[in-house]
Amino acid sequence: MTEKQLPYKFSFSISYKEYQSLTLAHSKNQLIFLSLFIFLVFTATTWIKSSDFNVMLMKAPIGIVVSLALTFFMWLLTLYKARRVFESSGMLKNEQTLTLSEDGIQMTIDSNDSLIPWNDVAKVTESKHLIIVYLAKNQGVLISKNAVDIARLKTILQSFLESNKLRIK
Repeated sequence: MTEKQLPYKFSFSISYKEYQSLTLAHSKNQLIFLSLFIFLVFTATTWIKSSDFNVMLMKAPIGIVVSLALTFFMWLLTLYKARRVFESSGMLKNEQTLTLSEDGIQMTIDSNDSLIPWNDVAKVTESKHLIIVYLAKNQGVLISKNAVDIARLKTILQSFLESNKLRIK
């Protein structure tokens, strides 16, 4: 780590597109599970009503269509909820200023200022649009990739965090 790399200060705002991609990534497993669960319930119900294997094979496409339709509806509902949360959250839309230093991540939003020590970081992941610094399972700091020098950010993260906490490309 050279003196020129720290402190690293940058400002950004999270866009709806970035927040939407995060929300969909977090709900992906639930949507897959829902689709499989609906198909299994449909198959079990069909099997209970008629134990004839040929009838089950004929109704399997119906089960697939029903499970995909309900999963698509849940996907649309997830997008709707993401839009409502984003629109109602002033904190998400406000400009954030982050300063990375030896002490940790200094986060400033409006007049609120907080320091997150490096040892409080649970893990760091990367999505298409964001770097996500998790502090707990569903709590973290979102960093827009458009606002930072990715190589510099990764170098800083690698020097202060253990390798098992870094899940970045």
